[in-house]
Amino acid sequence: MSSEDELAVALYNEHKKSLQTYVRQRLPGAHLAHAEDVVQETFARTVRHLNNGNQVESPRGFLFTTARNLITSMFYRRREYMETDATEDMDAYAADANACSPQRSVAARQRLDALIAAIAGLPKNYQEAFVRRRIWGESCREIAAAMGIKEHTVSTYVALGWQLLDDYCKEHDIDLQSFTDL
Repeated sequence: MSSEDELAVALYNEHKKSLQTYVRQRLPGAHLAHAEDVVQETFARTVRHLNNGNQVESPRGFLFTTARNLITSMFYRRREYMETDATEDMDAYAADANACSPQRSVAARQRLDALIAAIAGLPKNYQEAFVRRRIWGESCREIAAAMGIKEHTVSTYVALGWQLLDDYCKEHDIDLQSFTDL
């Protein structure tokens, strides 16, 4: 075993638990499933870095910086996706509906239009928080930072938005459960 491999194994044994904790604390709930992937990729990149003959002054710092950069990169890619026009997702849903019989297609499109109208009818802050949380899957922390409000306020907006949406759907005989993405 080379000295780089021995260093990599020692780093892994010494820092795995603390790196896992670090990564889990920085990933929102919806992304916790990716925590182990981030940890493994962090160690893989560190080993490649060492095997390329590079020196590392602070191995722990290098690991944690690499993990932070991977998480940032992951959210940057997700943010790029979320910044695309949301109508693309709606159009994809409508295209699936069009693949059905004409009657089912019309019914699905009407339900979708009713849901879009219901969401559009929410107060602006509720609407933004609700869509970001329930449609895009952002964490309350991310939403709070983007909207310039407290996390607790985001939770309140989402809950009240959901209640208003549920009331609207009941009033207009829309089956909210048929929209499993929410």
